[in-house]
Amino acid sequence: MHVKSYALAKFDVTRKQFETFVDATGFHEKGCRVFKQGRWYFDPSADWKNPGFSQTDRDPVVCVSWFDAEKFIAWLNTKLPKTAVHRYRLPTEEEWEYAARGGTITQAYWGSNHADQCRYENARDQAARILDPNAPLADCNDGFVWTAPVGSFRPNPWGLYDMLGNAYQWIADCPEVGYHPPPAVPEWMPNHFQFRSLRGASWASIPIAVRSAGRMAAKPEDRDSTFGFRLAVDLPLQLPKGE
Repeated sequence: MHVKSYALAKFDVTRKQFETFVDATGFHEKGCRVFKQGRWYFDPSADWKNPGFSQTDRDPVVCVSWFDAEKFIAWLNTKLPKTAVHRYRLPTEEEWEYAARGGTITQAYWGSNHADQCRYENARDQAARILDPNAPLADCNDGFVWTAPVGSFRPNPWGLYDMLGNAYQWIADCPEVGYHPPPAVPEWMPNHFQFRSLRGASWASIPIAVRSAGRMAAKPEDRDSTFGFRLAVDLPLQLPKGE
């Protein structure tokens, strides 16, 4: 795996940060897949502000599609100085996994013992037994049934929080075998470009799904109460000469 220099945000984008974007742009998209009364279903009235459970301003924003994340990023980039060379973006799969592993080669960045996961991430464990007592659960209790405020758990070796668990993170790439750059024109999507990758597991992930190599995919318009995102940017952050 080889990646050029880049930076990844320490935390997922939070509800408060997304709310700033909503207030500034009038964003009002609704419709999200949620978990209620023991089952998953699409709720046309659910959205980032009402994902089917209570959240704090510091929780990761969820019920956002890939397109929603791109709209947030486009708005955020308008706040950068005109002289800025690089812009915020979603990470590629290669970048995401390199950062998530943080130099480790084990199943998760804390090792391979599922009982240790509650110190590092928020996923299906004993705290989530009330949601589905028959689901596989980690033999520990992280204290959170749904999402947790970002930074509530220990970071990976490189200081990144919630790279596994809490919320899946949208990726720039299409899901393919190996790693490939995202298409140059995301608005035009032939059959093999109709999906986008998500990485990192979520509050609803069972223990076997919580691993640095884990991946899933969804249509870019899909919203789910487990889907969030994290920002990336190229390095070095140089300004044009003479500026």
